[in-house]
Amino acid sequence: MSGAVYAKAIERAKRNVGPSGCALAVLGAALLAWASPAAADRDRSSVRPEPRTLSASWGTNNAVGCPNGAQGLDNIPVTFSWFIRRASIQAADFRIVRSDGSAAKPTCALQFPPNESDEAQTVNLIGDFGEPEGPTPVAIRLVGGLQGKAPGASGWRRVGHLPKVGVDPLPAGPYIVDAWTLMPSVYRGDRNRCAVGRTFVRVMWSNGLTAYPTGEEVGASVAASYRALYGLPNGETAAVAPLEIADLYDHETSFNADNMHDLCLPRPPRGADLAGVTIAGDLIQDPNGDPNLGQKFKVSRPGLR
Repeated sequence: MSGAVYAKAIERAKRNVGPSGCALAVLGAALLAWASPAAADRDRSSVRPEPRTLSASWGTNNAVGCPNGAQGLDNIPVTFSWFIRRASIQAADFRIVRSDGSAAKPTCALQFPPNESDEAQTVNLIGDFGEPEGPTPVAIRLVGGLQGKAPGASGWRRVGHLPKVGVDPLPAGPYIVDAWTLMPSVYRGDRNRCAVGRTFVRVMWSNGLTAYPTGEEVGASVAASYRALYGLPNGETAAVAPLEIADLYDHETSFNADNMHDLCLPRPPRGADLAGVTIAGDLIQDPNGDPNLGQKFKVSRPGLR
């Protein structure tokens, strides 16, 4: 996709952000029954007292654009453990360190393609960051005043200083960086929420996601491979297969598919705690066409980060 089309898609997304009042949302409200709203809001997978940068991955080279009309640019999605407040994001908040020691500033910094209110963990940096033959982007430093909050928290806080994070090289495939149970207070009003299931798990990856090798939206093979792992009170682990995957078809083209999948799960065993997510390799690709390796992601716990 050209930078101009990408920029136009960004503009459309900025105009359309917000919960939908469509019949689908009403139908979803009628069909969905939360296993236990109070328990979901207490799920430890979303308890995160302090913010962390989870990943920074070079997504495309000379393939995207910014709303100001700049084209032929690179992008690096940066993911966080907290939601980032959109109004606090400035391109000047970030510095990209190159392999030759030089630094670059993004031309723009956007919450797009993930652009819904419950998808605010990703900031997409777009600019001239390097070339595959060098110099290449190798690290990101946060130098501005971002504000954020943990999923489900009520008030925004200053993110403050975060350690410099390395940038995954362009040929690297996508990988899981976070997984947490979507509580009703966060998931309510999501335009692409699960239409089946009793428990819903957000799986966030390092980069945009489409089916490998076609580049289309993911389908049955991905849904069949995902497993949500739950730790049981007796110390054993239960692997739960999703009924389906939601948060698909967010945008007009699969090139703009975001970096999140929602696992629509049956009710997990009583007393179970989300412990991880697995999926086989060579099922998902990033915008550069690089496939995923097999994933065995473990959910971090407060105090163990």
